[in-house]
Amino acid sequence: MIYCDIHTHQPPANPEDIAIIALDIRHPCALPSGHYAVGIHPWHADKDALPLLRTLAAHPNVVAIGEAGLDKCAATSRSLQEEVFTAQVHLAGDTGKPLIIHCVKAWPELMAIRKTTRSVIPWIIHGFRGNGKLAEQLLRAGFYLSFGLHYSPEALRRAWEANRLFAETDDKNADIREVYASLAAQLAIPEETLAQEIKNNARTIFASLHF
Repeated sequence: MIYCDIHTHQPPANPEDIAIIALDIRHPCALPSGHYAVGIHPWHADKDALPLLRTLAAHPNVVAIGEAGLDKCAATSRSLQEEVFTAQVHLAGDTGKPLIIHCVKAWPELMAIRKTTRSVIPWIIHGFRGNGKLAEQLLRAGFYLSFGLHYSPEALRRAWEANRLFAETDDKNADIREVYASLAAQLAIPEETLAQEIKNNARTIFASLHF
């Protein structure tokens, strides 16, 4: 059985597992073998970082753009966040790589940018903890939802039924296998069934992931 961690900040606990590691481009480094996501976090929105991001995004080991997004709790101005995020939406479109999104209390703004940019690239909300109603709105708009160890059971169920579910460890010192076990138990399904669904979703939207 293959485990896939869609968003993490550390190498996988088990080398045979697939992990998409989010890099902080404020501290750029060489990209060894593996799978990476590069983006400008809304906490650190900076237009001057966009040229470097474009360069990194072209690397074959980079499979996603992010995490990028909007956060109303961040000190960075909303206008700057929206400008930098919109630039990353276009970059995701130019590179054909999915967008991994951080969003805090800015769901209407996020939806508005998706509509105005007419983006057709898959958007994945990472670490989703919203309720079932919000999950349903996002799923109907075409978003994927990624869950860690803390989540709304109703939201999880809706993502599962919509076939738009992913799993992640984010910045937690956790094993993706713990997350799979939690999600499968909550859904009352075998872990193998959950793993196959996540594998299918990953194959659908990540062109460079082969498993």
